Amino acid sequence: MSKRIMRLKLILLDADVIIEAYRIGIWLDLIGRVQIAVPSIVAHDEALFYSEEEGRIPQQINLPKLIQKGEICELMASDIEMGDLYSKFDRVFVEGLHEGEAEAIALIYAQKAEGYKFCTGDKVAIQSLAMIGYSSEGISMEKLLSNVGLQKNLSHQFTESYFKKWLGIGKKRLITGNGLSKSST
Repeated sequence: MSKRIMRLKLILLDADVIIEAYRIGIWLDLIGRVQIAVPSIVAHDEALFYSEEEGRIPQQINLPKLIQKGEICELMASDIEMGDLYSKFDRVFVEGLHEGEAEAIALIYAQKAEGYKFCTGDKVAIQSLAMIGYSSEGISMEKLLSNVGLQKNLSHQFTESYFKKWLGIGKKRLITGNGLSKSST
């Protein structure tokens, strides 16, 4: 059996987590320990980062190449699924949601990422999961790394406490309707 088949964790990653994993030197280890999927917008537009280590030529994170080689998966939400997600939120709230995050959340909302946990360090994305009733479908980078034996010191936005704080705020918004469209409340 191949190593890829043995991996049980299904993770849908946001660009910020990919860039942080690459920056702290665990990207390849992470690919080897979990089955990673990325939204198509993240794969082609958002996860752009260059490592400029002394004496080395900058290297780009090449998600399309990893997808082509079958090392990670690409998931795509349709325009209708994106529209359904955007219609859940008011204009002001949705403006804070980056397109790649929105696509990931639309995939979860449309149940096209079944079994996957969405990993992000973006407070608006974290809140939006709670606001559509999918709090349990998210995971902090800190918890993800701990679960797969890759503990690292991370920036605050990737910690479990940060994730829980913004998830809690999203749950309150769901109750109060703050940030949701009038037709969703």
